[in-house]
Amino acid sequence: MGTLTRKRGDSFANEYEITSAATGAVVNITSYTFVMSVDSRQNPSDTSTQVFTVNGVITDAPAGLVEFAPSAAQTDVTPGIYFYDVQLTDDVGRIRTFDSGRYIIEQDYSK
Repeated sequence: MGTLTRKRGDSFANEYEITSAATGAVVNITSYTFVMSVDSRQNPSDTSTQVFTVNGVITDAPAGLVEFAPSAAQTDVTPGIYFYDVQLTDDVGRIRTFDSGRYIIEQDYSK
């Protein structure tokens, strides 16, 4: 469980290296899909409190690298503590949530 922090309106990417939960070895993520969801509730019962979702972009499949870059509009929300998780779907349809935690939006000063 982690914590991701960004300033309101920032659109930089968060990058992940995908490794095997069993061995720790880097996984070739060719044909995988990824999604990050950010919600205002820690334990939402549906998507009604979802703030945004971002599809992952594979930057180097053999090295297991994927990034998530929300748009400036997506992160232009009231500063505060939100919650996120990141899921992958592998090439045979298995889903794994490989990261989750607090998603903190801080007030920016540049307008």
